[in-house]
Amino acid sequence: MAAMTNVTDVQLDDLIKQEAFDQGTKVAQIFSGIFFAGLAIWLTTANGGSLSFVQRAALEKRLTVCCFINMYVSMFSTFFNVFQLTNVDDAILPTAGGFTLDLSRPIEWVLTCPLMQLSLVLMGGAKLPDYRRYLMPSFSISILSCGTTAAFMPIVGLKVLMFIVGVILFLTMASFNRLQIIEYSNGAEGLTTGDSEFRKATLLLLCTWAPFPTWFVMSPEGFGIITNVLVIQVGWAFLNIVSKFTFIFYIQRIKDLYCNRLKTKRELTGNANGNKKMFGVSGGGMHGSMSPPDFEMGGQMMMNGMDTQAYELADKEAKREKLNAVVIETMNFLGMAQNTDRFVRLLEKADVICISDVEKLNQEKCEKLSLPFELVQALQKRVKVWKM
Repeated sequence: MAAMTNVTDVQLDDLIKQEAFDQGTKVAQIFSGIFFAGLAIWLTTANGGSLSFVQRAALEKRLTVCCFINMYVSMFSTFFNVFQLTNVDDAILPTAGGFTLDLSRPIEWVLTCPLMQLSLVLMGGAKLPDYRRYLMPSFSISILSCGTTAAFMPIVGLKVLMFIVGVILFLTMASFNRLQIIEYSNGAEGLTTGDSEFRKATLLLLCTWAPFPTWFVMSPEGFGIITNVLVIQVGWAFLNIVSKFTFIFYIQRIKDLYCNRLKTKRELTGNANGNKKMFGVSGGGMHGSMSPPDFEMGGQMMMNGMDTQAYELADKEAKREKLNAVVIETMNFLGMAQNTDRFVRLLEKADVICISDVEKLNQEKCEKLSLPFELVQALQKRVKVWKM
């Protein structure tokens, strides 16, 4: 009997030691995570530029910052998805039949979804008010907070109330996203009309976020319509992957296309400047920098006929090169790069030598000039994107 008592005491002592070890490990992990997260935030703040400056910077800079933000979205998502494999973040819901919620999932969304909204605001640039940098991420945090709070509500009525508040906040956020499209395009676009990359990125974000409330209602965190844990977890993972992957890849694609376009324009500008030098239209003075204001004085030309002809030739060549750049990008986008030279020859044969000529074309004119109207339409859409 004494031996059994001694064994029991030893086992109890081992259990106490093991529990203390587990608790100490958890505390150490939590503190390490907090301190390293603080270090990351400090490094980002110390080495990153002001968001106000970024929002007013050139589109190339804004897209680069958006891609960096998306990198943080990916890293946060990676960390918290791996962290869900542990038991540290497990929480049992009061009204879901003992369903265990991984708190890492809502925490991940609280840290990443506001960054995605911030990316849209920075992408929109100076046309959007400064307060949107704070308002749009705040909407995301508030919506997710309502959802997480609703999951822990023991009374169904309170759960429904928090869900309704979250849906109202989501609709309000979507209305501001719509307003941003209108502001970015100066009233030319909306949710249902337009062709700009900013509008497409906004719609992509809203469309991939819209299924989340529905899945919340069906899950044990909401009203428990679906109780299969595997189906629920796979559903959350699928929605999370689709929403973030599509948005991040699309922003990266916009950046790559814009940088390629910018590179092409810079090369063409260099070629145009070289042509102007050949005609003696560079430098200074009478044969120097010959922009239109330098041509006129009191409404009359201040140059001889030779200089005027040289300027017109160089200007015409610059317009042609700019049109060719848009044509190249359009044909590459359509997967018809091999037919670019042929389309360029058709345009030259029809005496379409600049972007303004393209904008004047319609189906009747295209038939008269023997131009493929579908390609002309695609070219006109790409011209609008260039002007945005």
